[in-house]
Amino acid sequence: MMTDKFKTVFVFSGQGSQYRGMGRQLFESNAAFREGILQSDAVVRRHLGRSLIEELYHSPQSEFDELLITHPAIIAVEMGMLRLMQKMGIKADFAVGSSLGEFAAAAAAGIWSPEDALEAAIEQAKAIVRSGAEGGMLAVISERASLEQSYSEHGLFLASENFPGHFTLSGPSQNLGTFQAELDGRAVSYIRLPVAHPFHSPLIEAGRGDFARFMSTAPLQAAHASMFISGLDGRERRTVHQDYFWRVISQASNFARLVQFLELQGPCLYIDLGPSGTSATFVKYNLPSSSRSRCIQIMTPFNRETEQLDLLRASLRMPPYV
Repeated sequence: MMTDKFKTVFVFSGQGSQYRGMGRQLFESNAAFREGILQSDAVVRRHLGRSLIEELYHSPQSEFDELLITHPAIIAVEMGMLRLMQKMGIKADFAVGSSLGEFAAAAAAGIWSPEDALEAAIEQAKAIVRSGAEGGMLAVISERASLEQSYSEHGLFLASENFPGHFTLSGPSQNLGTFQAELDGRAVSYIRLPVAHPFHSPLIEAGRGDFARFMSTAPLQAAHASMFISGLDGRERRTVHQDYFWRVISQASNFARLVQFLELQGPCLYIDLGPSGTSATFVKYNLPSSSRSRCIQIMTPFNRETEQLDLLRASLRMPPYV
């Protein structure tokens, strides 16, 4: 069991972690999460004229990579999870995110409201779609140094370093396809992410101006204490500039550096509030063998959220949910 000496870290994931039906079990059984999704649905209807709930829980389509809906959908379920944590009385010492997940981490740290984070996600998606930047992303399971020259020659860009032997690339779809063929020939494992745009690359820069105009009026505040840890440079930030939320989706990130900083603060309980458990996996493989830290995911593609919440309560020595 965890003790009060452990720091609590809320971790939020970004593009590529989404899937249709994410959070369904909680939406059907947990009032706090459902209320959060209902509020997000109202914002999405107002800005896009579409129903987030219909897209998440009632669409007959399995493919889920349309940016205009996946960008706000990821933030919506993460804000629903944040609302659930608050209802349970669980407070974070730190909030961190990867890529789009930094929008949610900033909301958890009080830099802006959940609604402002959601509206920004919608406006950013609109800006990227208008820019015409098409492409994709590829998670590669191999040591990066052995492939760096090759992926550069294919016109691909390093999007993130996740943990030793696991990194993500970004680029045009055709270039990704030819590189995948090379990886097949080398017997290197990879996963094509459900993303239709080349995030974390200069290829999306045409959308910067539109998003900057929206962000020029964004009501950003100072973070609570030293709670917000930047995924860009792995350090505390009390304040962020308006261009920060473009940089988090256009520049390469380093998850290992983020975990290294947090581990210096002492043993942590990392609570993955993203849709698929991606962040919990990244944390796990970045922890040194001597670490006493633990990580737990809540949402899963297998609809086991209530079981995971029970595990979290047990870890925190909380009474069973009634």
